[in-house]
Amino acid sequence: MILRRCDDYDPDRIRAIIGESMDELGIKPQGRTLVKPNTVIAHRLFFPHAFTRPEFLDGLFGALKERGDEMTDLSLGERCGITIPTRYAFAEAGYPKVMRKHHVRPRYFDEMPQVRRDLHMEGRLRDYIYIPEAIAETEFLVSAPKFKAHPWTKVTFNLKLYIGIQDDEHRLIDHDHHLHSKIADLYEVIQPKICVMDAITAGAKTMLTPKPFPLGLIIVGDDAVSTDVVCTHIAGLDPRDVDHIRIVAERGWGSLSLDDVSIEGDVTLEEAKGRAKGFELSLDKADAQYNGKSNLKVYVGPPPDTYDYCWGGCPGALTEAMGIIGQMEDDVENSIKPIHLVYGAYRGDIDVGQGEKVLFIGDCARWCGKIGGKDVDIPFLYKERKLISPERVHAGDLVGKILKFFFEQIFAVGKRVIRIRGCTVSVAEMVLNLSWLGKTKNPYFDPRIVFRFSWHYVLAKIGRFFGKLRSPSAIALKKPPQQTPE
Repeated sequence: MILRRCDDYDPDRIRAIIGESMDELGIKPQGRTLVKPNTVIAHRLFFPHAFTRPEFLDGLFGALKERGDEMTDLSLGERCGITIPTRYAFAEAGYPKVMRKHHVRPRYFDEMPQVRRDLHMEGRLRDYIYIPEAIAETEFLVSAPKFKAHPWTKVTFNLKLYIGIQDDEHRLIDHDHHLHSKIADLYEVIQPKICVMDAITAGAKTMLTPKPFPLGLIIVGDDAVSTDVVCTHIAGLDPRDVDHIRIVAERGWGSLSLDDVSIEGDVTLEEAKGRAKGFELSLDKADAQYNGKSNLKVYVGPPPDTYDYCWGGCPGALTEAMGIIGQMEDDVENSIKPIHLVYGAYRGDIDVGQGEKVLFIGDCARWCGKIGGKDVDIPFLYKERKLISPERVHAGDLVGKILKFFFEQIFAVGKRVIRIRGCTVSVAEMVLNLSWLGKTKNPYFDPRIVFRFSWHYVLAKIGRFFGKLRSPSAIALKKPPQQTPE
């Protein structure tokens, strides 16, 4: 793999660096080529550092096309996060102009048929999963993530990027304490031929509202595991402590040892680590993050199995939701009205002040005791993941979630104890609950967002309607030969 110095977003400079790296690695795009960026969320004012920059993609597209004699198609595909239409995220990220310049086709994973793919690796969570048709058709996958921290998985590089190859109804299955194994399942479907990481301005602390960190690097590799191993070391972590990287390696897809990685370029690993000095990670559990430091009081018990804390599920949604609201309201930790939030099988006391609300978050929450002098019994509603059929799940779109939320508030008037069903309870649902009950600004109704969002929401609904009219059966016949680790 190759580490190259690049301190600004000059598309010509980026194109030259990526092109030279591809030549050095002996990589040329072939057939149906799809670039998968990290566009989990984007907005020019509120979320300017959460996504792979358009200037970076400009240079990447240029490098691919210069070497694309055997490339039959070039597209940009993604499913962004928190139930937002992907075409809205693309527009806010500034991608359409770059795509028009290079004649790149957008592929919105949330507007197309989903195709079944069987899984075979030992240790898999499921025997099959669903992926969008664009991924099923791809012959040459280009991973183009942004170098970022992540409150659920510590870091998000190439492997974590795979969560974005599923639409919401399938994405949310196993997006809990099994998240790391889910990522490994997705990696079995398709592996990138080249990994090209936007580490010019990295995203520190969190994923949706990261702090910009001038890392000044472009990182190129021909193997996702080894590239993530090197990036993890740059971020100051041991890759064995990042579970999805460890699990993918244990399934035979790569090595966790630096001894098995050849690092070239004009920046050494030690120099890259020096550049990353001060890069903040999110390693605190939700109770440690908020108790005594905000008006939120968080109570955490263990999830049903595997871990003592649900790193991939509901507690992380709280962190990201607070970050989103914090983009609209200064000092939200102290301006929000007091709320108590309970996760997992919590066994301690819950000391509630006059008029304060208690939210039991997620299906695995359970508790029995007194709140405000009244007996409260919160039952365990968690359903074993193996009992959930991918064909029978439904995530709902953002507008539907907003309407459902306000309908539910009618029946919650006067109640001190509220149960929020779901596994996982999404970031969008947490934003709605926190902004409503905490009396903060609601980002979804900000005029700088709502009108432009509404336009793209309508376009996405139209695109989804016509996309779903097409049967995925013909696409399923195009299944590539099953790939296995070498």
